[in-house]
Amino acid sequence: MQQSSQGSASRGERTGGTPQPGPRQHDTTAGPAPETLIEIPNRRLHRHTRVKPGEQTTTIRQAGPGTRGEPLAHVHVPQDAPKGGRMARPPFTVTGVDGATLCSVRSAGTGRYDVYGADGAPIGRITRHPGRLLWPRRVRWSVRPAHGGPELAAEVGPVRTWVVLCVISPLYFVCWAIMAAYGSLALLFGDKESAKEDAKWEMELPAWTRWRTPDDADAALEYKSDRVYRLVPSRVDWRLAYAQAVLHVWDRG
Repeated sequence: MQQSSQGSASRGERTGGTPQPGPRQHDTTAGPAPETLIEIPNRRLHRHTRVKPGEQTTTIRQAGPGTRGEPLAHVHVPQDAPKGGRMARPPFTVTGVDGATLCSVRSAGTGRYDVYGADGAPIGRITRHPGRLLWPRRVRWSVRPAHGGPELAAEVGPVRTWVVLCVISPLYFVCWAIMAAYGSLALLFGDKESAKEDAKWEMELPAWTRWRTPDDADAALEYKSDRVYRLVPSRVDWRLAYAQAVLHVWDRG
């Protein structure tokens, strides 16, 4: 199995293929937290080819109340890996703060990603299903454990939110045209800062995503906004959750 440019393979041997302690604690004597909020900045994921050798691409951090953004894990994308695209992200490795490998992710074909433990054993497959041909094109995700257990499925954005977006989208385009005109005028008069602010104005597409089994109303993994995920380690192997969160936040752009 390939590993990242960080040389994680040799370090990962000491973690084995079993799940590591849950988020907020890396002590094998302590159980996982019942619920954890994690944050994954995605800017450097899109610029992984510019990351300096030896540096992590991005960091998975705590985001819950009372935390200070302490790092939980690091994500490493090989600097020379091709960018791929939404249906074929480059391989990446997730390591603990001590450098030990937690899991690695490799593309297994269009929209499919295999997740491996530190010992190279498969622990699951994550699949990105493109939206239907007709609008709205709601992307779907699925997380299937390799050794049994229920599959988690999610769709990006609730149906009612997409319906509201369809209704107000004509108004959005009118507003966008007005803001674009203001930006052009500001640029014409030399106000570059105002022009940049006007150019940033855009409508946020529905983002709420909940990974759950068909028979369970409660989500094992949930995303609402601001690159923050709610994770319930008792319902999903959190290595799979980390891998899915990285792929999802990468997809958000």
